[in-house]
Amino acid sequence: MFSQYGLKKTTTDDIARRAHISKATIYRYYSNKQEVFNDIIDGQIKQLFAAISIAVNDESSAVGKLRACLLSRMRRSRELARLLQINRKDFGENWRQGAEFQEQILDREKKIITDILGFGESSGELQIKNAELTAHLMVVSVQSIEYSWIFGSLNVAQSVYVDHILNVIINGIRKR
Repeated sequence: MFSQYGLKKTTTDDIARRAHISKATIYRYYSNKQEVFNDIIDGQIKQLFAAISIAVNDESSAVGKLRACLLSRMRRSRELARLLQINRKDFGENWRQGAEFQEQILDREKKIITDILGFGESSGELQIKNAELTAHLMVVSVQSIEYSWIFGSLNVAQSVYVDHILNVIINGIRKR
């Protein structure tokens, strides 16, 4: 509902009707619809990172873990991105919490990728000069896909996009 109408246009009555509960029940747990929205975002963030964790843990190589992490993130984050973008449109730059959610996601993703890069270095699979900067580059590259006009204009599958990102980052573009 929030992704369809945004936070401003969604009412507590709408939430209660959709959840098949009374408005009083909502107010027993939440002070306002912003708290409901925040709880939904928190839940989506937890689901996103649980899926990433499972995907990463299923792989044994650093490159496999990176690929699984990036693909899992791309597949699971579309709804979360839509919620954050719709509400950014409603509130503009004044929506401080949206930036906080995005910062939280960015920090967690960079930590996961930095850990994978560290794993790759310790196993001898990768050689990284600056793991934090590399992790940041990878996360920002994947986040750009949240803007559908960027991804849609390429007309390529997510897996092809992720494989290309990894190829450029791991193998470079320099002629050998």
